[in-house]
Amino acid sequence: MIGRTNVLFDRITVISPDLSGGAFTMTDAYVAVRDGMIVHIGPSRPAALLSLAGVEHETYSGSGRILAPALANAHGHAAMTLMRNSADDLSLHDWLFSVVFPRETRLRAQDVRAGTRLALCEMFRSGTGTAADMYFFQETVLESFVEAGARLDLAIDGKRRDATGALVPAPEDLERFLALARTEGDGRVAISLLMHSVYLYPDGIYQGMAAIAEDLGLPVQVHVSETSREVEECVARHGLTPPAFLEAAGFFRTPTLAAHCVHLMPADREILARNDVTIVHNPSSNLKLGSGIADVHAMQRAGIRIALGTDGAASNNNLDLFHEIRLSSFLAKGSTGEPAIMDAATALRMATVNGAVGCGFPGVGILEVGKQADLVVLNVDRASMTPLGDPMSAFVYSADSSCVESLLVDGRMLLRKGELTTLDEERIRAEALESARHIVSAAS
Repeated sequence: MIGRTNVLFDRITVISPDLSGGAFTMTDAYVAVRDGMIVHIGPSRPAALLSLAGVEHETYSGSGRILAPALANAHGHAAMTLMRNSADDLSLHDWLFSVVFPRETRLRAQDVRAGTRLALCEMFRSGTGTAADMYFFQETVLESFVEAGARLDLAIDGKRRDATGALVPAPEDLERFLALARTEGDGRVAISLLMHSVYLYPDGIYQGMAAIAEDLGLPVQVHVSETSREVEECVARHGLTPPAFLEAAGFFRTPTLAAHCVHLMPADREILARNDVTIVHNPSSNLKLGSGIADVHAMQRAGIRIALGTDGAASNNNLDLFHEIRLSSFLAKGSTGEPAIMDAATALRMATVNGAVGCGFPGVGILEVGKQADLVVLNVDRASMTPLGDPMSAFVYSADSSCVESLLVDGRMLLRKGELTTLDEERIRAEALESARHIVSAAS
C-alpha cells in the first residue's frame, strides 16, 4: 500500500456538500491535506502553508481544476464486470434467473478477484473512492479493496446450509469478518449483513437473520421493491409489501441500504423514513432492465436519505457514477415537469455524503477541516467543460469520467494525474478477460 500524500491544492475551485444540508462553491481556494486529513480550506495561501509546517508536501496546481469529495457508489456487485455486455435486453427476472445465476455457479475466487480489481480500476478512473459491494467470495473482495486502498461496505452472507440442506443463519461468519474489518484496511472497511431480497430465501430465514443483525449491531444491504413483479408476489405470499415484510421480520433496526425502491407505496416510504433507511437510487440499471423509474421526489418529501449506485456492470453496463448523477437529476426533472425539483447541489449530496454515510463512513463526503481526505480532482480545462460557468452545475451536468484526473482516499493518491498507483491495469484486464471467458463462454 502506498503512503499518504501531504499536499497543498493551490488556487483550486472547490465544490462540496455542507453540514447544513446544502452545498458550497469556493473559487481560488487553498486546500491542505496532512496525514490523511483535511487541515485547511480557505482563501489564504500563507494560512494553508502554515497548516503544513514541518512536513514535506507537494503542491498541486489548481488551474483549470475542480476539487470535490470522492464519490460513493452505494450499491454494486463489483465482480459482475466479468459479465459486461453479455447479458442484455432482458427483464430483471429473466436476466437474473436465466443468465446471471447459472453463470455465477461457475465463479471461482480467482474470478471474483479479477472482476473486483477490474471494477476498482474503472471506479478509480471515474472518481469513486467508496463502494458498497454484495457478491460472492467476500474475503477475496475485501482483500482486493484493501490492497487497492478504497473504502468498502462489504455485505457478508451470514447463511449456510445445514446437514439437511436447509438454509440457516451462520453468525460465526459475520463475527469473523467483523474481526477482519478491525484489523484490515486501516478503518476503510465496514461490514454489513447481506440480505439479498424478499424473494430469494425461504420464509423462515428472515426473522433469524434480522435478529442476528440486531444482536451484532450490523447494518444491512438489501434489494427492495425493484420490480412490480417483486411487489406483487410479496403481497400475494405475505400480504405485505417488501418494506412492510422486512420491517415485520425485524429488519431496519440497524442502518440499512435499501437498493432500488422503484415501486413504493406511500406507506412504504413512511416505513423507510421512520427507520432512517438509506435508499440507493440506481437509475441506469433500473431503466435498462425495464424495472421502472423510482419516484425520488416522493422519497425526498418523505425525508428519506437518498444515495446513488451503479449496480453491477452486467446491468448498467459501466461503473461511471457521473452518469448516475446526471441521469438522476434529469429523470426527476422530466418525470415531474419541474426543472428545479433536483438541483445540482442535491445530486452532488446523493453521490457523496449521502452515500458515504449510508456505507458507514460519516467522516468523508464533505470537504471540511477535520474530515478525512477522500477527494477527486477534475480537469475542466477542455472543450466539453468550456465555458465552465457554475462549477457545481458543470460537475453535475457536464462532467464525466474523462474529466477525472486524480483520486485520493484517506490521503493516498490512488489515481495520480491519470495514472493508477495501486493497480496494474494491463495485467488486471488480461486476468479479467480470462475469467470472463471461463464464466460467460462456457455457460452460454
